[in-house]
Amino acid sequence: MKKKILYFILGILGLIFIAFLVLKNGISISSVQFDFLKLEQLYIKMDKKLILRAKNIIINENNLSANSNKNSQNFASKELLKITKNLKYLYTFVEEINVENLVFDKHKVQIYFDGKEFFVDGDLFFLKLDLKREKDELKAQIQKLFVKEYGVNIVGDLNINAKSEFYHLKARADSSFLDFNTTLSFKNGQLSYKIEDMNLKNINLLSKHIKKQTQLPKELELWLFERAKAEFYRLDFLEGFADFSKKEYYLDELKARGFAKNVSVRLDEKMTPITIPNLTINFSKQKLDFDFAKASYNGANLSGSKVYLYDLLDSKKAGIYLLIKSGAVVFDEKLANALKNYDFSLPFYQKSGKTSGSVELKIGFNENVKTFYKGDLTLSNAALSLANFNINSASVQFHNGQLNINANGVSNDFLSANLKANIDLEQKNGVFDTELLRLYYDDYFDMRNQNVKFNLDYKEVVKLYIPAWNANLNFSEGLELTLENLQIFMPYLSVAKSLGLRDIRRLHYKSRNFNDFNVSIDEASFEKRFLINAKEPYTSDSFEIQSLGGNLTLRSKSNLISATFTPALKELHFKNLTYLYEKGESEKSFALETNPYHIKIGGANVGIILLDMNKTLSFERLEASLNKAVLNASASSGKTQISFHKSPERLSLIANDMSDEFLNTFLQKNAFKEGVFNVKAEGSNDEFFEGEFGVKNTYVRDLKGINQLVSFIDTVPSLVMFRAPTFNQKGLHIQDGKVLFNRKKDLLSFTAINLNGDSVDLFGLGSANLRLNSLDLNLELKTLKSASDTISKVPILNYVILGKNQEISTNIKVNGSLDDPKFQTQILADTLKTPFNLIKNVIQLPVNLFN
Repeated sequence: MKKKILYFILGILGLIFIAFLVLKNGISISSVQFDFLKLEQLYIKMDKKLILRAKNIIINENNLSANSNKNSQNFASKELLKITKNLKYLYTFVEEINVENLVFDKHKVQIYFDGKEFFVDGDLFFLKLDLKREKDELKAQIQKLFVKEYGVNIVGDLNINAKSEFYHLKARADSSFLDFNTTLSFKNGQLSYKIEDMNLKNINLLSKHIKKQTQLPKELELWLFERAKAEFYRLDFLEGFADFSKKEYYLDELKARGFAKNVSVRLDEKMTPITIPNLTINFSKQKLDFDFAKASYNGANLSGSKVYLYDLLDSKKAGIYLLIKSGAVVFDEKLANALKNYDFSLPFYQKSGKTSGSVELKIGFNENVKTFYKGDLTLSNAALSLANFNINSASVQFHNGQLNINANGVSNDFLSANLKANIDLEQKNGVFDTELLRLYYDDYFDMRNQNVKFNLDYKEVVKLYIPAWNANLNFSEGLELTLENLQIFMPYLSVAKSLGLRDIRRLHYKSRNFNDFNVSIDEASFEKRFLINAKEPYTSDSFEIQSLGGNLTLRSKSNLISATFTPALKELHFKNLTYLYEKGESEKSFALETNPYHIKIGGANVGIILLDMNKTLSFERLEASLNKAVLNASASSGKTQISFHKSPERLSLIANDMSDEFLNTFLQKNAFKEGVFNVKAEGSNDEFFEGEFGVKNTYVRDLKGINQLVSFIDTVPSLVMFRAPTFNQKGLHIQDGKVLFNRKKDLLSFTAINLNGDSVDLFGLGSANLRLNSLDLNLELKTLKSASDTISKVPILNYVILGKNQEISTNIKVNGSLDDPKFQTQILADTLKTPFNLIKNVIQLPVNLFN
């Protein structure tokens, strides 16, 4: 057994001796290949130190260790570290290395070492060292280290104490994106490091390289490279210590200081940036402080603000703290949208005005960490995006999900109010206790001094619900309003009073800009002010209203009413409607004298019933123009043509070719049969005017005064022989006639009455007192023509009785009330017994005998 062991040891020693002899004299191998290795033109010699030369050394990548899966940046770093650690052994045991092409893990490297110069050139980096030994220290001058992936060039000195294994590096790095000085000391697994005078030239290029190297938390990456940027960065120093043997990195001891110029800070990429001209950076205990003397946002001074990053090296705790203080900041749309990313969402933003106070935000970079926010703000003369509200003054406090608002002088184009609001920012809902000073729209609606509670919900879109009014408001695209309890609004609708509007079952309003809008009114009910076709009461309808560019249009579902309102003109059109006019009530709802508008009214098959007079005007066509207090109107019905003018200084009425049908409709009785009628009146107003009434070829049948006159004549026995057959059968026939009249306040005077008929001619004058309802007329009834014809056949007697005009006449006195006039006269006695008439006729007899 002992012999076998002895033989084995001797064999091993023999092999070593043979190998030593071979290496001592050198060995050359032209080519050799294994599964994992291929060598070409290899020369190895061991004299005092190792000499290695080769043209190609190719290591099969399939037989590599797990390192083959690492990226090129990590691989380059590890290889440089290996070279540094083994440099002392290389200098001690190697005399020369010259490998023209070393291929491993898809990388190619050229290596050269001659005892003084060490040279490595590969696709990852280029390294050139000048080596020198001084006692126990190996001094390596880094003439050039170029890391190709980054474009970083490093020069410096590396000192290695072979005995104590102490490494010390002092170097300068330059690249297109940064340059710095660094000092590293390493011993027994402990590393101290310091970086000084770093100038960051290109933050975008640096972020690109860092993203390739490591996976940073998304929010941290955004804040470091996107949301906080400067035109110029400088790091005075960064220093720290790590113990790799204990896997302790002492991050709390890491310190740094630097500064930046013209810094822009954004909460998101669309926000207008907070600008900081000069920023000092201090890093200590994982806290990166941004100290500045001056900052601004949209021109507002933020100099009292504060910003820092905390727990920066702990991905679960890292975040940013912002304390924003200002005396005149604007909570604009971009800032409001940016804060939504951090669970701070309000249903409005500020368009103008001032906001003073402070906002405190603590934003975690980990998506599972909630944002902390707190604020105390004061708004003055602020214009908000929500419904174009303006606020005179408001105090706003919020703290972790709760928002309280106390606002005075809240107003827009339709509202004025004071309010107190409590809003849950997490649930996105709230309650507004509102002192409604005024809710109005032009001259149509005006509600004042109401206390109303609004319920707010803005989870998806901004909505308001008003329980007392059963009203829903949606502000997603302007304003959409639905009301289903409009009875409460009726007292405040001026249009309700003028139109007799009683109730609306449902109202829907929609507007994108609060100027242009659409309104649907369903089942509006109103007082009996109109009749359809002069018969059926018009008391309910639905309407569509549109306002566009300051012009408003209205159309009823029944097509009976349509309207167009512009700033200069308001046009209304009616069809198949008759208006019920009542003097007192109608004048209350509309006063012509104080009308400020220009109004045009058109109608087809329309009419007016004068309830106080029981009279009806019916027109096939009506056109009226009311410009302030000046009214011009024209109307027609068949051949009847009417024109009317009324102004503060003048009144005019002309009615031509009125038919019996038109007048009978107006009088609501069959007063006339056949004939043509004309009326003309002119004056200063409806209490001072004069005019005339003309008639041709008509029968008067049912006029109270005429009927009483005829009845009176029928009761006089001496007149029975003079009656005409048509007098009672068709009515009093008037071939032509004219009445001249005038009015002075309550006195209506008839200056001339001249009615010529086939049975009787009627002349007269008189007056009526409209206030006293009294009548005083003096009429002359001429030529009961059948009696005149009889007497005229007796010569001489005919002239003595009838006179030269061959007429019988009598005077009739009419007085009493307008409703019940009284008649007094004696027809034949007036002719025969009047001495004046007889004497006059006898005197004139000789002359007339010859005629």
